[in-house]
Amino acid sequence: MEALTFNVKIDGKSYEVKQYSDLPPLYDVSGKEAYHRIGKTDAGLWVYIESALITENMPLQQIGEAIEQHLGTD
Repeated sequence: MEALTFNVKIDGKSYEVKQYSDLPPLYDVSGKEAYHRIGKTDAGLWVYIESALITENMPLQQIGEAIEQHLGTD
């Protein structure tokens, strides 16, 4: 499987999104000073799965919604 990579823009900041795995669907998201691996819970909330040691918080729900819109799964 070739990893899907795309960019989303939230509140003027650009984040690169790279699909990490299909099952479960996980995504590596990186910004200027941020990196997180994120996924969606069964309850429908986006959560941090893994983070770099020094990183900033990201607007997870907005990024998750942008991922769903990009993939056409919303």
